Amino acid sequence: MRNQRVKRQFNKQDSQFAHWSVGKNINYLKGYYDFCDITSKDTLLDVACGPGDFTIFAAGQISSAYGIDISDREIEIARKQSEDAGLKNIQFHCADVEHLPNADNSFSIVLCKSAFHHFVNSDRVLREMKRCCEPSGKISIQDIVMYDDDYVNNYFETFDRFIDISHNRTLGISEINRLFQNNTISKSKEFRLDVDLNVNEYIGHALQASGEKVEIKKLLIRGQQDRKLSEFLFRKEGELFFKRPVYLILGTK
Repeated sequence: MRNQRVKRQFNKQDSQFAHWSVGKNINYLKGYYDFCDITSKDTLLDVACGPGDFTIFAAGQISSAYGIDISDREIEIARKQSEDAGLKNIQFHCADVEHLPNADNSFSIVLCKSAFHHFVNSDRVLREMKRCCEPSGKISIQDIVMYDDDYVNNYFETFDRFIDISHNRTLGISEINRLFQNNTISKSKEFRLDVDLNVNEYIGHALQASGEKVEIKKLLIRGQQDRKLSEFLFRKEGELFFKRPVYLILGTK
């Protein structure tokens, strides 16, 4: 079962993922927090929360926060981090995000950060997010999105699948908007940006078998030698980076 495969992978790579610098980047966390127009009165549900970095960041500024993730190992890390932070208004629960354990209309904001590319049933996850959101509440997705060029996108989809076998498929911006439309979520605002990611750190945030590491090395050599791909895969201050489009959308139930 696909969801169990995701769970096994994240349970194996729990430490690598939890220590990835991108997930803990304060500027990124604050940027998404501000984008979502979160206020001190909000009650937050963070879907596929991983080690809880955003949940914890938000909890210190709002009424309450609740994180859900399929990986029990990630949830253990999230609970430990929230305890270390001394937070009392936060809970974490291990569950399949296609079947959220929360009651209808429970939260004023429901969001999912950097996880939709793992989902097979994106529509089902968003329906569950909407169900748990109170009337007129906020719903948001932030995730990597497809590259505009098919050749470039196919290259990086292959790259991502070798990096992390739990990667399913990166959605396009139009697909995410269609998910909102199909679930009658009114879009409030959107934002696209390109993020430069350190390749070695990106490889290190997940766990690969030896065969996958060989394929990644081949892909990186090919990418640097390819005229079109090298526009997105480049060296900066001696380190190899790649450019990744990211999309944020906020809507109202």
